[in-house]
Amino acid sequence: MASHGDFSPELKKLREKHQHFYLTVYTSTDASVNNYVCGGGLDLGLNEQGIEEARHLAKRFQKNPLKIKKIISGPELRTIQLADLFHDELRGKMLIFREFADQLMGDLEGKVLTQNMDELNPPRGESLAGFSSRVHNGLVRVLQEKDLCLVAAHARVARKIFDWIGLEAEKIEAGVLYAIDLPVGTGNAHYRQV
Repeated sequence: MASHGDFSPELKKLREKHQHFYLTVYTSTDASVNNYVCGGGLDLGLNEQGIEEARHLAKRFQKNPLKIKKIISGPELRTIQLADLFHDELRGKMLIFREFADQLMGDLEGKVLTQNMDELNPPRGESLAGFSSRVHNGLVRVLQEKDLCLVAAHARVARKIFDWIGLEAEKIEAGVLYAIDLPVGTGNAHYRQV
């Protein structure tokens, strides 16, 4: 399966030099605990467990040699809370990228997850193609940044970022900080947990 990055002229151009950024996904909201759909249409914050886990992850970088200058978040409260906890430790400038908003799940928002739901193209929601294109545009903006960035993201957004950089077969875990390197050219990205 070809990666999205192989077909994106914008990403190819940006990969004329080595690229590096960090990515993390929040862990727990009431939606994830109660197993209901929460996309871009529900602006839930992190629950107590999610805040504590994010705080613990961010605190690991209190004496961190990383020079992360910008912390990028989607516009929903849950990613802003995650970014803010990293900001407390890293003191980077916080930016909100609307391109990294969670996929709008339309009629599925707030419904209990079932196996027969079409989460890829939810009724009256955002198509997977539109969502993917929007995340691509956000990734292009991240790679255009001159400073080292950390992206605080939704799981669906992180999944699309991985797809665009040729890591579509890799699993993304919530509550983990990933260091991502994109080599020069069109080769797949490399990543590691920090």
